[in-house]
Amino acid sequence: MGVFARLFRRHTPPSTYALLHGYDDESICAQDFPATPACLALLTPLKQLAHFGDGPFTDICTEFCTELNIQDPVVCLGAVGTQAPILAHVLRAIDADSLAMNSFCSTIFGMCRLPATVPFTVPLPPEIELGVNTSTAARFNSSDREPFQVVHISDVHVDRDYLAGSEADCDEVLCCRSYGPHSLGNNVTNPAGLYGHPNVTLEASMFDAIKRIAPNASFTIFTGDIDDSAVWEAYKPKVSNRLHTFYGEMPAVSYPVIGNHDVAPVNGFPRSTSPNASQVDWVYDVAARDWEKWIGSEAAQQVRNSSGCYSRVHPGTSLRIISINTNLWYKQDFWLYETDEHIWDPNGILTWLASELDLAERSGQRAWIIGHMSFGKTDTMRDQSNYANQIFRRYRKTIAAQFYGHSHKDELEISYLDYEDRRADTATGIAFISGALTPRGGNPVFRVYDVDPVTYDVLDFRPYRVNMDSDSFKTGPLDWEALYSAREKYGGFLNESLASDYPLNGTFWHLVTEAMERDDNAFQFYMSNLARGAWSDQCHDEKCKENRICAIRSMQSESNCGTVPMEISFKPMPHRAPPPANSTEHPKRSLHRRAELNKCEPPGLATFLGQVGAGSDLSVALQFQQKVRRAVRDLARQQKRTYLPSWLSL
Repeated sequence: MGVFARLFRRHTPPSTYALLHGYDDESICAQDFPATPACLALLTPLKQLAHFGDGPFTDICTEFCTELNIQDPVVCLGAVGTQAPILAHVLRAIDADSLAMNSFCSTIFGMCRLPATVPFTVPLPPEIELGVNTSTAARFNSSDREPFQVVHISDVHVDRDYLAGSEADCDEVLCCRSYGPHSLGNNVTNPAGLYGHPNVTLEASMFDAIKRIAPNASFTIFTGDIDDSAVWEAYKPKVSNRLHTFYGEMPAVSYPVIGNHDVAPVNGFPRSTSPNASQVDWVYDVAARDWEKWIGSEAAQQVRNSSGCYSRVHPGTSLRIISINTNLWYKQDFWLYETDEHIWDPNGILTWLASELDLAERSGQRAWIIGHMSFGKTDTMRDQSNYANQIFRRYRKTIAAQFYGHSHKDELEISYLDYEDRRADTATGIAFISGALTPRGGNPVFRVYDVDPVTYDVLDFRPYRVNMDSDSFKTGPLDWEALYSAREKYGGFLNESLASDYPLNGTFWHLVTEAMERDDNAFQFYMSNLARGAWSDQCHDEKCKENRICAIRSMQSESNCGTVPMEISFKPMPHRAPPPANSTEHPKRSLHRRAELNKCEPPGLATFLGQVGAGSDLSVALQFQQKVRRAVRDLARQQKRTYLPSWLSL
């Protein structure tokens, strides 16, 4: 080390030096390291600032967000401003060398690889011999009876302020709204289409199409997210009213779940152990009140008492619908970092899930699990995903299928007995992940499943979409068309012919992934439908293909080949050049690129911190650190006190 370097290190705050010189050092991400020096360089002064109160903490975050144009000003003041008090509370509550701080550094700041799962064995009863002293002996044999149909809708994100004719290609975070004269009338270059207008809504067209396409559907499952992506406007009265309005529009009979957008502030679900636990009770009260007409009074009471979860046997069947609140292990819920104690089962949801599956097993029933966010996503806390998979393995013969949304993509996830040995004969389950109704990020879509009336396995499904390139999307009436038949299309890629009643279970879908490995046409078909047929996600090199297939082969987040995203930017990027003339990027994809990023990880405090930490150049992190330090010094002088050691010892 040269003379200047030695002097620089000697006279530079250790935390600043860590930012400058330890940023890309893999050694700082060691699993046994309490938290990375670079991350502590940002979080330690933030923790100091939090002790001066929510007000100063919120002011500094929103000011910096606005001054550096990290996100749109309305996002800085609204979303960042409403979530900052939660983070201030969390930072006051946890220690710098805690597991919670280390998780925060990884999942929010993105400055280190994701931590290893904390080992824990979920207490479960031993497996029982099915058919011995139970009524389960014949339930796994497929029947020759006519399948029944089930509808699956997800992520509607209804924008009640959508305005037909307004500017659809704007510099705002959310377009197709009135932002004054420049977004209306003759100034509009790309007018928003008719659908989405409050008087001629996209969701109303979807409900009409469902009645026409699946008039005899037994029920609908709705996997969450009603409110629009304007998270900076997410306040309790507005969100409560929008939830109530949409639940009133849904068809009977429906089985809903709670999404991460279905609360205010967005993602804000405190654990029952938090002193702020009651802040989210209104969400469960709204859900219980509006769902009772479908799920009954007993299940509605479960919603109130079990953090939005409920279980019900669908009338006339042996199918138990188990709805779980997956938001209690969503990495962008700041409440989850509130304590240094390792809480393996937030709000007891996994324990409750296991008990409901055990009841189904002993009653000779099969079960469907429905939720908003699937367990294989990088968004999912690794610990809870691992523990849930222990439950899935134990009750693999009882669980017929799982259904989720959140990603806005047309996807699948397979569970296995052992994720170190992923084969067709070790596959144990399947999660069906539906694309979104919202046209931001792809064509609007809903699914219709064909279900065996005895085994309750899915035999086929068809996504029905509206093509945004069609004239009907601009002028109406909308033309809802089947995108494909899963059985016909994916089954056609297999080397072997399967019986007509062979279920689309984990084994089937593992065979499909093997077909993807040997036949690029099969893989590219899957990629072309992630955006519901609007465009094809580009993935042509072997590493990309390997990771995508790995993600399908994982209902466990630690095994999905995902990494910490290091370049997240959720702000508008008008400086980004359009695709070159020879680009294969679909023009609609270019138009919706910004919204494609938003999806269910909306702009807000988590994405702001990710941009400051790992998603920006180093100068932004240093500027943020210095601004917070100055604020701490100024506040200490004003209050004539000193909090914690000086910056030289940080």
